[in-house]
Amino acid sequence: MLQIAICDDVVEQTLMLQTYIREYCERNHAEYRLHIYGSGKELVSDAQKYDIIFLDIEMPGLDGIETGRKIRIKNCKCRIIMATVMVERMREAFFIEAFRFIVKPFERAEVEEALGACIKRVLGSSSISLFCDRIEYVIHQSEIRYVVTYDSYCEYRVKDKMLRSEDSLKKLEQTLDKRLFFRINRKCIVNMAQVKRYKNGVLQMGDMEISVSRRRKKEFEQAFMEFDLKYR
Repeated sequence: MLQIAICDDVVEQTLMLQTYIREYCERNHAEYRLHIYGSGKELVSDAQKYDIIFLDIEMPGLDGIETGRKIRIKNCKCRIIMATVMVERMREAFFIEAFRFIVKPFERAEVEEALGACIKRVLGSSSISLFCDRIEYVIHQSEIRYVVTYDSYCEYRVKDKMLRSEDSLKKLEQTLDKRLFFRINRKCIVNMAQVKRYKNGVLQMGDMEISVSRRRKKEFEQAFMEFDLKYR
């Protein structure tokens, strides 16, 4: 689930931005939680939990640039979208690695473009349709623990459910986020974010163990190490 924050001291602008974000996420089946802050000081204490932050530059007390610097210390992976009426201040935002800029008063198209670009960068944020007893579930890839493939269908472990699709293994490997998923043997694809422990070719996932094939072991260990370094 996407964790999104808005930090702005102007109520009218916050309400407008909130509406655009909610409508975009709901239209694109993006599961999200939206949190509102009226000051940078309030936001900084929670900064580590957010994937995307809409941050106003001009705020009393701790302004957006200083807030962004503090956020970066706690959370180097979140995407920061800076909002401003003063275009000349955009240059300052490069020092906090702002991902996008949006100008006040907000335009829906600009907000949606920035939000959509951010969501694509969040691991496993894309949705996928799966089924159980002919009921369709639209879920985010990040919720999948592992996938077991069979001749004509695939089974997905998602929380306490086992869901299905009729996708081929080839199509599945093209669909799933390659930064997050790895095929560890002929039949099984795992979500590396949900691996509790790995040792000597065996993964601990939840309450079960899954073996990595000898042929895939070296490649998996490299991929798992890179995942740990870049995304943990």
